[in-house]
Amino acid sequence: MEKINACIVSVSMPNINRKTVELQREVVQKFNPQNYPHYQFFVGMDVKHGVFLDYFWGMNGIKAGVLRDKNVEKKLDHDVVIILDTDCIPLSNHAFEYYAKIASEGKLIGNAQRTNHLQNNQHVFAAPSASAISRQTYSRIGAPSALETERSDVLEEYTWAAEANGIDVFKILPLRYDAPPQRYEWEKDQPPYWNLADGMPKYGMGTTYGDENGDLFWHNFQIRMPGQEERFWNKCEEVLVRGMYEDRSIKH
Repeated sequence: MEKINACIVSVSMPNINRKTVELQREVVQKFNPQNYPHYQFFVGMDVKHGVFLDYFWGMNGIKAGVLRDKNVEKKLDHDVVIILDTDCIPLSNHAFEYYAKIASEGKLIGNAQRTNHLQNNQHVFAAPSASAISRQTYSRIGAPSALETERSDVLEEYTWAAEANGIDVFKILPLRYDAPPQRYEWEKDQPPYWNLADGMPKYGMGTTYGDENGDLFWHNFQIRMPGQEERFWNKCEEVLVRGMYEDRSIKH
């Protein structure tokens, strides 16, 4: 198969430890035999995640979201963009290739997530922890902003726009999770997991996402809460040192 012209983009704020960023970089290098460029950006606390992603699309030649009327210098030229949260890592040699392949076919793909604090009819979306979309498809759905809205968390508007335009959305489901979510004081009555839509798997801290191709991505969640960067470091070191995850061929 011809190599897809894809890239991986991650963004970190100053409250993220540099060790977290470096360990993610090492795991990405380990599980990136396709050598897709991995762009790791650092932004100030005043830059919202969604605005940065709009800016990145501008760098890749698409006037996007809230910055569509701004002049953003084009510096990149990738057909597929894989968005990877700083606290998410791949678990196999084919994870990035699989997401890039689905995106290159004109679909949106991502880890399934639900914004439980919003009343949006249990909407499940392709989350920014690990998602992929082609430049062509992104333009086709109107180049929406990745910003949060009254109905959406970060990047959720991509799924709404894809659904409205008849674009298939591949939502990779949780296979298992390592621990219950940390709860704030006002959430004490909540269950020890997060819900997707009715009848779908639960998820929590340290969720492994995958399908018939096996384990694909692991997302820490709540990286800014006490003890969670250490959880992420331990997982990265486990993957790097012990080599627990074997490569498996993509199933068609």
